[in-house]
Amino acid sequence: MRTRTEATRVEVSLRAGRAVVSSGGGVLRVVTLGATGARLRLALVPERALLLAGDDVALDVRVDDGVQLHLVETAGTVAYDMRGGEARWQVRLGVGDDASLVHDALPWVSAQGSRVERRLDLELVGSGTALLRETLVLGRHGERPGALVSRTRVSRDGEPVLVEDLDAADLAPARVLDAVYAFGPPSEAVPGLTRLVTADGDVIHRSLADAAHEASGLLDRAWAQTLAPGGR
Repeated sequence: MRTRTEATRVEVSLRAGRAVVSSGGGVLRVVTLGATGARLRLALVPERALLLAGDDVALDVRVDDGVQLHLVETAGTVAYDMRGGEARWQVRLGVGDDASLVHDALPWVSAQGSRVERRLDLELVGSGTALLRETLVLGRHGERPGALVSRTRVSRDGEPVLVEDLDAADLAPARVLDAVYAFGPPSEAVPGLTRLVTADGDVIHRSLADAAHEASGLLDRAWAQTLAPGGR
């Protein structure tokens, strides 16, 4: 049985031309790394081991109009053996008009015996943009993968942009799925990477590999060249 949802709330807004943050709740502590005008850089720090059986963890991020937020993680997430239990991880992101969000996520590891549903909901308004990094590692060294279903829902001004359900079992025999999602920022092709373009021109770069280091090099290039033009 799951415990109650532990939601961490992050709201970033403009006051007198400066970005300010309000945050609280849940198992993730929010630390300010830097702030310049409308730009803000925050870190997410887990307060305990994640992810365990019964956990129901949520991250709610709202970026107000005109704000540029760069969100980083200080540690990857390991979904541990749940011995018949299950857990859930939800990320809900809202990006306002003329705002931008960069979420530089560290690897997610689905350990043998884990059972998790992950969900990402991203809502963009007007000219708001988002650049996201996601790395799924299916099983630690010498392990079989855990059971993982990852659901992604992206909309712009209320209209669907991306609707995807991914069952990690369908990726076998690959052990790593590394991806860069560029919703709004221009992102050129990188040789060797799968590049998907939505009807609205948004870009998804992906690489399947047997180990994280095999996938990361090309995705690092895609990430860097997408990040650079906007000066984020």
